[in-house]
Amino acid sequence: MKYFSEITKELYDSKDDLVKAEVKATKAKSDRAQKAKEVTELIKKAREAAEAANKALNEFVKEYGSFKTTIKNENADVNFGSFWDIFDKFMF
Repeated sequence: MKYFSEITKELYDSKDDLVKAEVKATKAKSDRAQKAKEVTELIKKAREAAEAANKALNEFVKEYGSFKTTIKNENADVNFGSFWDIFDKFMF
């Protein structure tokens, strides 16, 4: 007799195999959902930080006329792409 899992949409030779596969699939789905929630929260925090930086930059430029800085990338894994995004509204 074969057992069909509604969760994995597969056939199994025994009920034990089915239960093990469903538990594994359910755990994987739960883990994925948790990671997705963490990433969503980090993206939200990054947007909030970018908005705060943009606001501070605008206030600085209004008060002092310009903003000059040097960015040094000492760690090759650092991505400054989001930093430059704050200048998009000035360039386009």
